[in-house]
Amino acid sequence: MRRVFAVDVLECPRCHGPMRILAAIHPPDTAGAILECLGLSARPPPVAPPRRTPAALFEPDPDWSSD
Repeated sequence: MRRVFAVDVLECPRCHGPMRILAAIHPPDTAGAILECLGLSARPPPVAPPRRTPAALFEPDPDWSSD
């Protein structure tokens, strides 16, 4: 994250002091149980359909005639 977004995930955004990892939760069912216990949804948000590209981008330009 630091190389791509210039964000240090181990630095506190408020005081800029060091943060430490308290836990790493690996099994998905455990993470789901923790989220539901906190009243949060364990399901990811729905994926939005892709946006349609305007048809004008695919239509040939009338000024570009192959004459």
